[in-house]
Amino acid sequence: MTKTAKRPTFSWANTTAADQAKVLDLIGGDGHTIWSPVALKNDGCSAYIIDAFTTVEKSDNSYKGSIFSSETGERQESMTGLYGLTLIRSLARHYGVSSSKLGRGSEARELTAGILQHLQ
Repeated sequence: MTKTAKRPTFSWANTTAADQAKVLDLIGGDGHTIWSPVALKNDGCSAYIIDAFTTVEKSDNSYKGSIFSSETGERQESMTGLYGLTLIRSLARHYGVSSSKLGRGSEARELTAGILQHLQ
């Protein structure tokens, strides 16, 4: 049997408003992208936040569920990264922000705007 290392429990309460604002500045309003964890950390995002939301995303090969490499344009079976909308939704729940939008981009923009009101 293979054992998977257990991740430490993540809590937004263990992050600063500045760390939250930094990650939102880079990914907020984008409900489609799978972000490079390395690039986000290099741009100054908290490793604690980035590591907590980094997963392996799998392509389902459908029109809307396919993953493409930004470097080659080729379809990928899977990609390790941070799906921005997952992080945005999580932070929105932390602040009690909700969205009535149906599209991923519209939802991400509405949630980001609501979160930013709490961070000011």
